[in-house]
Amino acid sequence: MGRDKALLPLPGAQTMTFVSHLATLLSSVCREVILVARDQPQADLYLPHLPSPIRVITDLTPHVGPLMGLYSGLRAMTTPQAVVTAVDMPFVQPALLTFLLSQAQPDKVVMPMVDDVPQVLLALYPQSVLPWIEQRLREGRRDPRSLLALVPVLPIKEAQLRTVDPQLRSFVNVNTPEELSFYSS
Repeated sequence: MGRDKALLPLPGAQTMTFVSHLATLLSSVCREVILVARDQPQADLYLPHLPSPIRVITDLTPHVGPLMGLYSGLRAMTTPQAVVTAVDMPFVQPALLTFLLSQAQPDKVVMPMVDDVPQVLLALYPQSVLPWIEQRLREGRRDPRSLLALVPVLPIKEAQLRTVDPQLRSFVNVNTPEELSFYSS
């Protein structure tokens, strides 16, 4: 993208950024919302765009990647489950979040499957997976997908997801200037 995707203008609501939109959306369905930034300079960039009472933390070890972000967030939270979403998914639907939360199980990752691909950056993770994340990080892994080989997973099939998000808009990532332009027009 060439710039921080969290601070991109939300398609259809140019006065709102991706990060402010997602924080507001998550606040409407979750008791606790934690934004995990890579490091303190990134956290400082996000703070002016966030509604209260969003908590901003930084990766316990900066620049390790998304698995460290997941680990840092799960360690910081006070609830047993976390809806995890990437900041570059601006079309997450509230009904999908509510559905994922309704599927919570104490020791299983609730994993949406789209085209039979696990959607690791829009899923429900229990805090109980922390030991497995620690193991993967010790092994030098950075990708949340690697976790799926170790943890119990409750897969949510695409047909189930479509009952609450018929077009699966929640799973759209915006990764390039062309994609942002497409969705903004």
